[in-house]
Amino acid sequence: MTPLLDLRAITKRYPVPGGNSVTAVDAVDFHVMPGEILGIVGESGSGKTTLSRIAARLIPHDEGRITFDGEDITRISGAKFARHPKRRALQMVFQDPLASLNPRFRAREAIGDPVHRLGTAAERGRAAELVAEAARLAGLPERLMSAYPHQMSGGQRARVDIARAIVLRPKMILLDEPTSALDASLQAHVIRTLLDLRSELGLSFIFVSHDLNLVRLISDRLLVMHRGRVVEQGVAQAVFEAPQAEYTKTLIAAIPQVGRRRSV
Repeated sequence: MTPLLDLRAITKRYPVPGGNSVTAVDAVDFHVMPGEILGIVGESGSGKTTLSRIAARLIPHDEGRITFDGEDITRISGAKFARHPKRRALQMVFQDPLASLNPRFRAREAIGDPVHRLGTAAERGRAAELVAEAARLAGLPERLMSAYPHQMSGGQRARVDIARAIVLRPKMILLDEPTSALDASLQAHVIRTLLDLRSELGLSFIFVSHDLNLVRLISDRLLVMHRGRVVEQGVAQAVFEAPQAEYTKTLIAAIPQVGRRRSV
């Protein structure tokens, strides 16, 4: 089977004063198969968010190749990709829905925005139907469709963000810390929604998080990043049960467990 998304030797550098640069992502290779959920974990500054935004063509990279749905999209600029036909098949859910949602848009308008920007004439003609179906799939009640972002809870805004991402039935969604601002019960609801969407729509996901417990619940495979590099990757269960890299062992050992005492 051919990967849906394939990144090869992706490198990203940022300039720093003095004419030097810092490498945020260093020659990273990974792929995602159709219907697969890939978890990307690492501490803050590991490069995981930068990598996901490069994969979504939201920021440029310096070296490497990105192939999505059988097409090399490396040479497409971020500005052009925003209107490219492949954009509708590759969507993103951000860490802070309150910041990513237009404060002047009600939930209904926010969910329908991709239809008007990227949809066909036929889809724009049935935008209301598509929006209602996306809201249903994301678990967003009808009573909230006229609410503005500031009138909704964090969990409700997260569902608007998910509904907006699926309204055009993409093939893949990249999720950057989508539950970090939610409490444990709401996190569980969002994870359940994502798994249901994978089952119902055949979606692939990249799930970026620092929370290994959540990644363990949702991921088929795991990518562990440290200082811009991939230090370990493999089937999620195997990585958790028998990590090979010392950094991975440290991350897993730090997972809070009920009944575990901290050493003093």
